[in-house]
Amino acid sequence: MALFFSTFCPRTPATLQRASLSVRLSSFPASSRRAATICSQISNGGLARELSVGFLGLGIMGSPMARNLMKAGYAVTVWNRTKSKCDHLLELGAKYKCSPSDVAAYCDVTFAMLADPQSAVEVAFGENGAAYGISPGKGYSLNCFP
Repeated sequence: MALFFSTFCPRTPATLQRASLSVRLSSFPASSRRAATICSQISNGGLARELSVGFLGLGIMGSPMARNLMKAGYAVTVWNRTKSKCDHLLELGAKYKCSPSDVAAYCDVTFAMLADPQSAVEVAFGENGAAYGISPGKGYSLNCFP
C-alpha cells in the first residue's frame, strides 16, 4: 500500500517555472492544480531561475530518483538519517544539509521518500523536521511505502 501526500503553499512564485515539468493535474486538489500550473508554465526570455530540489530519504527508491533529477540538470540537496547514504550523490555534485528543516528551507521543492508512516511523521514534524523549514512558495511531497 502506498501513501502519497503532496502540498504546495498557495504563493508559489512564478520563478519556479520549468518547461519540462509535466504533471497530471486532474489528480491533484484544486489548490495544488493552481500551484502546479504555475510551476509548469514555460519561461519567457529565460528569466526564471533553476528549480532547486531537496530530497529526504535515499533508500532503494529515493537514491535513484534524486540521481535522475541531477541527471536532468536540477540542483539537488539531500539528507538521510544515515549520512553515508548521501555520499554517492555528493560525489555527483549534490549538496548536503544537516536536517530536513534545512533542506526544506534551502530548496524550492522537497521530496521525501520514506519507508514507513512513523518515519514520515518524524522527518516532517520531529525535531528539525521539514515542516519547520517550509515557507510560502515552497513545495513538499511525501511518498511513503510501508
